[in-house]
Amino acid sequence: MENSIIDECLLNNERLGKKVVFSEEYKKKADKAHKLYMQLFDILNDEQKKIFKEYVDTATAVCSEADTAHFKEGLRTGLLLAMECLT
Repeated sequence: MENSIIDECLLNNERLGKKVVFSEEYKKKADKAHKLYMQLFDILNDEQKKIFKEYVDTATAVCSEADTAHFKEGLRTGLLLAMECLT
């Protein structure tokens, strides 16, 4: 099953991530988030910067875990749907 979609989904093949196309709306929101981050970061003292950076890193990790859980459930649901359609 070399280069199969199953390999890509289940083994988290790097190529799969390269196929994701982000919308212009996503890019705008990402740029705005970065600008806001930098504006806030620039006005904080060193201790506040450390806490803020840790908060952002933790919030990002939470979002990543949620994305992974949603992907797994979507894949499971899609496979069940495909199996049901084929029976």
